[in-house]
Amino acid sequence: MIAGFRMFFREWLYLLKRPRSLVLMILIPIFVTVLCGTSYEKGYFSDLKMGVVDYSYSAQTREVVEAFQQSPYFEITGYYENEELLETAMKNGEIVGCLIFPADFTKNLQQGRQAEVLLGSNAVNMSYGSTINVKGSEVLGTVSTQMAVKSLVAKGSTIDDALAKMNPVGFYTRQWYNPTNNFSYFLSFGFIIATVQQVLIYFAAISLIREKESGKLGELKGVHPIFQVIIKCLVYFIIAMGTWMACCWIMVNKFGIPMKGSPDVWLAYSSLFILSIVTLGQLFSSILPNPVFATSFSLVFTSPSLVLSGYTWPTMALTGFYQKLAQVFPLTHFALGYRNVALMGCGFEAIHQQMINLACISGGCLVLSCIIWTVRIKRIDKKEQKLQTPMEDEAAQAIAQ
Repeated sequence: MIAGFRMFFREWLYLLKRPRSLVLMILIPIFVTVLCGTSYEKGYFSDLKMGVVDYSYSAQTREVVEAFQQSPYFEITGYYENEELLETAMKNGEIVGCLIFPADFTKNLQQGRQAEVLLGSNAVNMSYGSTINVKGSEVLGTVSTQMAVKSLVAKGSTIDDALAKMNPVGFYTRQWYNPTNNFSYFLSFGFIIATVQQVLIYFAAISLIREKESGKLGELKGVHPIFQVIIKCLVYFIIAMGTWMACCWIMVNKFGIPMKGSPDVWLAYSSLFILSIVTLGQLFSSILPNPVFATSFSLVFTSPSLVLSGYTWPTMALTGFYQKLAQVFPLTHFALGYRNVALMGCGFEAIHQQMINLACISGGCLVLSCIIWTVRIKRIDKKEQKLQTPMEDEAAQAIAQ
C-alpha cells in the first residue's frame, strides 16, 4: 500500500519536474476551447458576398436585390455584365453566391406569369451553399409574397384577402434545441472533446513504456504490475477530468453554450469517456516497444475518430465497414451523446447504451493492459536474472581465487 502511494506521488513529481508536459495536457484543450468560443461567437454566417447579373434591369429586380442587401446574411458586392464574368469573380474569391435575373423576368411579372430568378452558390464550401440556399429562399419567398399581395391589393382585394389567396395553408416552423441554427452549439464541443482525447492519449501512451526505456523499472519493484497500471490511470484521469471540467465551465459560462443536462449525468458520462481514453493509452503503452512508437501509433489510431464518430457527418451515411470501425473509438460513444445531453437535456435513459459501450472499452483496455504489462514485467525480470547469474558466478570465482 505504501509503495503504491509512493508511486502515485512519484508520477506527480515526474510531471511537476517536467512542467511542459503538464502544461500541454491542461493548456492545449483550454486554448482550443477559447479558440472555438471566440471564433464561433457569432454563431452564423453573415455578409456572404453576392454578385448580380440582371438582364431585366427594372424596379422589380432592384426590389429583390435590395431585400438581399437588407438581410444580415448577405452583402451585394456589385453587378456583372454576364455569367462568365460572374463565374470568374467566384473563382477569384470575390463572391460566394449570385442572383441571375433573366431578360423576361419583369415581362412575366407584368403579364401575371411566374417569373424566375436563379439563386446560385459556391458549394465547394457546403456551409456557404446551404446557408445561401436556405436564407436566400426565405428572402425570395418574402419578396415574392409581397409582390403578389401588392398586385392583388391594386386590383381591389384587402391585404388579409390577398394574404389568404397567396397562402391558403398557413404554417410556421419551430426548431427545437438550437432555434437560431447557431453552429457554435453544433461544432464547439466536438472539437474540444477531440482535442482532449488527442492530448490525453498522447501522454497516457508513454506513461508505462517510458519506465522501461529510462531504466527505472527497478524503482517500481515494490508495486505489482497491475497496480502500476491502475495508479498511472488514476493520475492521468485526475488531470484530464480537471481539464475537461475547466473547458466545460469556460464554454458554458463565458461563451454561452447551453448545458441543459444534469450534473450527475455530465459527471458520469464524462468520467467514462475520460477513463476509456486513459485505459486505451495504457494499452498502447503496455504493448508497444518504445515511447516514440507508442505516441505515434496512438495519435494515428485516434486521428480519424472525429470523422467516423458521427459528430460532423451522420454515421448512418457511412458504409457498413466504417460504421463497424467507428464503434472501436470512444469518441463515437461520447461526442454525439454529449451534445444531446448539453443541448437537449437528455438523461441516463437516452445515453445508457453509449455509457455501457464506454464502460466495456474501459474495462477491456484496463484488463488487457494489466495482463500484458504483467507478462512483460515478468519477461524483463527473467532477462535480468539471466544476466545477473553469470556475473554472480564470475564474482564467486574471483573471491575463491
